[in-house]
Amino acid sequence: MRRGAPARRPVSPPAKAEDALREQAAIAAWVRILAVHKRALAAIRVDLEHEMTMPRFDLLANLSREDGQTLAALSRSMLVTAGNLTGLVDRAARDGLVERRADPNDRRAWRVHMTPKGQRAFRDAERRHATRIAKLFSALAPAELTTLTRLLAKLRDPMRALAASAAPAARGSASARARPARAATMKRERRRKASPDDEETNR
Repeated sequence: MRRGAPARRPVSPPAKAEDALREQAAIAAWVRILAVHKRALAAIRVDLEHEMTMPRFDLLANLSREDGQTLAALSRSMLVTAGNLTGLVDRAARDGLVERRADPNDRRAWRVHMTPKGQRAFRDAERRHATRIAKLFSALAPAELTTLTRLLAKLRDPMRALAASAAPAARGSASARARPARAATMKRERRRKASPDDEETNR
């Protein structure tokens, strides 16, 4: 190299360059999906909630696919906490849309069923909801919608596998964080139980 000449930057290997491009494309796709989801959900919520809240519609939609689910199953499929779901089911039951029935196989569990009134309400809301969804996707041709659906389905299984593999690590981390607290609690409990004997000994 001649004296005073600028140093050349090392050329990235093709594999690293390809990985960087893939990461950039993935982030761009992720941001776009989030933005579209947010805007679509806002538009649907404005229209739908004149008749029915989105959480209630989601509850009835899940029961229309499989009636008589347990609260635990509904919580998993709707991605809501058990506390939020209990309130949602209570309000829907109060309005006569669903009812709780004892699980014939487990006396401690309850199953949620749609009532005839709930079925009629959901059919009406679903019909109007389908019309709104079609308007939201009106910019895409039927073939493009088919391609989009196929690509999103292609992403679904790897994402589920990734979430499943991350769950044990998350539980292990939470358990590790909880161990010191449990140990301290047990230590305090031992001291509390030992204190009467100590007092008796010192008398």
